[in-house]
Amino acid sequence: MLKESIGLYTTLVQNRQQRLSGSRLVGLLILLVFISSCSILKPRPSVPVTPPDEKPVESELPEEDIAKPINEGVNSIVLLLPFELEKIKSEPTRADIKHVEVPLDFYQGFKIALDNLVQEGYNFKLTVLDTRDNIAQNARLAVTPEVQSADLIVGPIFPKEISAFASASKLTYSLQVSPLAASRPSQFNIPNLVSLVAPIDLHSQGLAGYLEDVKKSSDHIIIINKLDDDSNGFLNPLKQSLTERGISFSEITDIDQITDKFSSAGKNLVVLGSLDRYVVNSILSRLVEIQAELGISIELFGHPNWSRASFDDFNLNTLKTKITTSFYVSPDKSNVRDFERKYLEEFKIKPSEYAYKGFDTGYFFGSLLGKYGVNYPQYLISEEYSGLQTNYRFEKNSKWGYVNSYIRILQFDGSQYTPVN
Repeated sequence: MLKESIGLYTTLVQNRQQRLSGSRLVGLLILLVFISSCSILKPRPSVPVTPPDEKPVESELPEEDIAKPINEGVNSIVLLLPFELEKIKSEPTRADIKHVEVPLDFYQGFKIALDNLVQEGYNFKLTVLDTRDNIAQNARLAVTPEVQSADLIVGPIFPKEISAFASASKLTYSLQVSPLAASRPSQFNIPNLVSLVAPIDLHSQGLAGYLEDVKKSSDHIIIINKLDDDSNGFLNPLKQSLTERGISFSEITDIDQITDKFSSAGKNLVVLGSLDRYVVNSILSRLVEIQAELGISIELFGHPNWSRASFDDFNLNTLKTKITTSFYVSPDKSNVRDFERKYLEEFKIKPSEYAYKGFDTGYFFGSLLGKYGVNYPQYLISEEYSGLQTNYRFEKNSKWGYVNSYIRILQFDGSQYTPVN
């Protein structure tokens, strides 16, 4: 069913191995990027579990809001993505396809996840809405019957859309999942928002926890703060977290100040928060020189976004450089190989980062909704999930909702970053 006024299509996914389908235009885009008919892959089976005997986490929402009548056995999901279909020409160009890669890849991964859950016995009604990356459009979509009656809402993905949608929707019990934004949840103050990507503060806290675990009494932590926005955003919460843990450190703003801070007895754990390529490479080179000249041990810790940057590989490896991340795909995991094989078979391309994220989002929340129905928010904190590219471990704040706190540490091995924990 296509409604041009709001860019909507709906498909009912039932426990009869039915295939997800979409609007004609989305179908055309899918065809142009070599998407074939939907098939089913079976990762690690999800076995329905009995709710725990202890009292579940109390919902802060009024009881009357939770007791919403639904179509028993069919779980309603709304997926909001910025396809911006109104900008696509009658004959889409390569540029048009490039423009929709992120939402399309996420949708494709999400679709495979729901197909798997259908195979396991769950039923879903999936509604996909084009947010058009437009505030007014999000406000219009937020009050549609499809949204207001949904059990779960995934999206929008951009910060300005998230705020506009939440302000207009005024949801009473359904969760609004933010699947891709790395913004601090506190900037939204939406009690039912679920943030899947850990904000920078949690990366800082995760690094502080790791340093606390590995630091010996003879080791010394040295923070190089270049005082730019990236450094401040990462290092300020790190310093706060280290202080709260009772861990001492030194802070400098210039590499020339570092020789007076070094420890000759233990390791020197150096943290650098800049993303400036020239600055980082210059400091890397100097640290390698100092390590060789003084015969001391230096280990470097960088900004999480170093995973997307290009620095000197030899120096990164020499300094045993480590970073925090909430995204890593292990090629050795069987469920990863299964997903990659099926995705390639179905869409004729390899999955992107957003396809993995789409799958994990769809599989975790789909299985949670399938097992617990409209009461699923009560189990969000108690349920943990080990996914293709991250794990889900949620913490709750009464003002700005739930946030995934899972962080892992990666170390550069000469060509790429791989897990150390």
